Amino acid sequence: MEKRVKRRWGLAALFWRYLLTTGTVMVLLAALWWGALTWLMRCGFVFSASTAATGLEVVVPALENGSLAPEQLPYYYRWAVFDENGELLRSAGMDERRLGYACQALAGDVRPKGIFYSQYHRVVWVPEGTACVLQYDYSMPYGTEELQRRLPEFQTCAIILLLAFWSITGALMTHHFAGLLRRDAALLTGAARTITERRLDVPFASRARVREFDETLQAMETLRGSLAASLEEQWAMEQQRGLELAALTHDLKTPLSVISGNAELLAEDSLTAAQRESVDAILRGALRLEDYIARLRQMAYPGAQEQDPEETVEMRQLVSDWQSMGRGLCAAKGITLHCGDAPEGGAIVRRASLDRAVENLLDNAVRYTPVHGEISLSVCATENHLTIGVEDSGPGFSAEALAKGEQAFFTSDASRSGNGHLGLGLYYAARVARCHGGQLRLSNTDRGGRAELVLPV
Repeated sequence: MEKRVKRRWGLAALFWRYLLTTGTVMVLLAALWWGALTWLMRCGFVFSASTAATGLEVVVPALENGSLAPEQLPYYYRWAVFDENGELLRSAGMDERRLGYACQALAGDVRPKGIFYSQYHRVVWVPEGTACVLQYDYSMPYGTEELQRRLPEFQTCAIILLLAFWSITGALMTHHFAGLLRRDAALLTGAARTITERRLDVPFASRARVREFDETLQAMETLRGSLAASLEEQWAMEQQRGLELAALTHDLKTPLSVISGNAELLAEDSLTAAQRESVDAILRGALRLEDYIARLRQMAYPGAQEQDPEETVEMRQLVSDWQSMGRGLCAAKGITLHCGDAPEGGAIVRRASLDRAVENLLDNAVRYTPVHGEISLSVCATENHLTIGVEDSGPGFSAEALAKGEQAFFTSDASRSGNGHLGLGLYYAARVARCHGGQLRLSNTDRGGRAELVLPV
């Protein structure tokens, strides 16, 4: 049996539904409240709010002809008796404020007084020559004097009760409809968190009740599927590239060994100066090919770099070795290498990887520095970072190289191309920096280009 799909509402329809539902329930509550009041009046528990006003037609003639004394007035009237000089003789149910209203009425001001309930007055002259000021309001009195004296004022309590029911209804309806929005918002939040955490293998099973939210959720589901497919494709490409690089490095080892072995045999013979120079060139090229193969092997097996052991080295020895390495690279082009003072103390580094990364930076600088140019190597240590900088006097990095220089096989920089290199030097240096928890920074100076390895101490 197929599961029934719940109806999805648009945001506008949901708000109209909220307003209509809440309004209908409030109207029903008002009708029930009014019906309860009517039933209480029929039972005699309370009287209508106009009871005192309509009763004047009876009590006023009775007071005027002396058949009814003020003390015999119904309990829902307040009264005060004044002599012909306006002096108060006696009163009932009046406090000081209400007595003030009665005096004003006796003086001729019969306008309603008060704020919440307006106090109305009627001045009646009784046969004995005194004036009786009747005071009343439009409120619902209880059916007996005992209830009127002991219970709180009925009409105000009834209105407060109706407002309380309305408030509770509004709160419950708001909570219900807000719950629908909160549930849908939670689905969107969960979907966004799932994508952020890259848990893309499980589809979003829930559907939103609000149509606009559901459309957003379905768009996020499509995004999740696309990202999952893209990552799977990227992973497959990475795996394929690793296999191809592994196969390439394996295939290159045999011919390279043959070339190196024969060159070494030739170097042992008696050779002319020109022949010796050619053999030395073959040996240097073979060493460079071995270096490229080592880099390709590390790209094929990303975990190989992290397997280099960490060791504590003296900074002076480290800088001295880099300086010797740099001078060897600079000698062929007559380039001058300037090296600053080494910082004091030691550092914990992956020595083999860091040496190769610095060699790459120096080799990169030598490649683009003109003959008889200058290169500077600087090592600065602070409390938190170790900065290894190599600055050349070449053409500098282009904007594209600054943005993509760390990418593998990047050789499209017009200012630094044409040398036939593979574009792995900066890529490998950046990987070594990340392995140490740092980063590679590329920039231009007034002299040329500058590359820095910034490593945490």
